[in-house]
Amino acid sequence: MIFVLSLLRILFVASHTIFWSVPVLLFSFSDPYAKRSARLVRFWAQGNLWGCGVKVRTRGSERLDPQGVYIFMANHQSQFDILALMVALSAFQLRWVAKRELRRVPLLGLCIQHTHQVLVDRENHTQALATFRQVKTLLNAGISVVFFPEGTRSKDGRLLPFKPGGFAVAVEMGVPVVPVTINGSHVIMPSGDWKVRAGEIEVVLSEPIRLDPHINKKAARQELLVAVREA
Repeated sequence: MIFVLSLLRILFVASHTIFWSVPVLLFSFSDPYAKRSARLVRFWAQGNLWGCGVKVRTRGSERLDPQGVYIFMANHQSQFDILALMVALSAFQLRWVAKRELRRVPLLGLCIQHTHQVLVDRENHTQALATFRQVKTLLNAGISVVFFPEGTRSKDGRLLPFKPGGFAVAVEMGVPVVPVTINGSHVIMPSGDWKVRAGEIEVVLSEPIRLDPHINKKAARQELLVAVREA
């Protein structure tokens, strides 16, 4: 039964993605930061969750200023993490730091490029400056940015070691960092599995971490990494 339901859900997601890709791409051409397209992407996310029988419950929204700009640091367990965060953080303009390979996904890759997501080549360790500049431009435009500091999905739900890139950007920019805990997405669609199960994802938004501008950058990065991991 799960095989048939999963197949139907994947077909729904594929057709729903095709449907929304047209207006997302059209609106992106008339907006330098694709902010209107990003609002449409939320409807795509909500529709995919609904079609797969997945509910999202959010805790901690009251800790954030809807007019604020943040760097969000979230754990990563499933392909459904991004959909859940789009719903949980619907009050914000969001862009993602994601792997460059997503450009090759038909239609979705095109939409990712035209909505100014930050695509990183994980094999190229010299592109840190380019990533920093792109994230800086987005933050200055009032757009919050999401990092998955583990760099990939956890296979068993336990946190993997954190990569330092996002923390370096946060320290340089001085933007408040919000640790985000995603619970339950591992059950919906585990890493390495194509089957989609209905269920609930909980997104917990922790208190924003505001950086001390008086400590040196290396110490600030380490302090921030430890604080986010503990949260």
